[in-house]
Amino acid sequence: MEKRVDKRHNCEASIICNCFNKENICNGKMLNYSKDGMYFESDSFFKEGTNIFFKMKKCLFGASDPELCEGLRTVSLAEVRWWKEISSEDFSHFGIGVKYY
Repeated sequence: MEKRVDKRHNCEASIICNCFNKENICNGKMLNYSKDGMYFESDSFFKEGTNIFFKMKKCLFGASDPELCEGLRTVSLAEVRWWKEISSEDFSHFGIGVKYY
């Protein structure tokens, strides 16, 4: 059962992100967003409560979503609310859910 307050919009976008006020930058891929947050995947791990800064590099929109721009942020500061490890035989990466400030 879905417990989200806001509707999620599918959107595939390349992002760069880093811990706020840190220099190490990593790449990620945003897969969906709402007006309050987003979900992205990255090879880098961010623990819950970490403040991250992200910037969108390139976005591929799905034409089927009529409310595409509601809540889409191209640059923002957010807090990591949860994460999960996504593993395959070749490599591991992480799914990360953040809430915008």
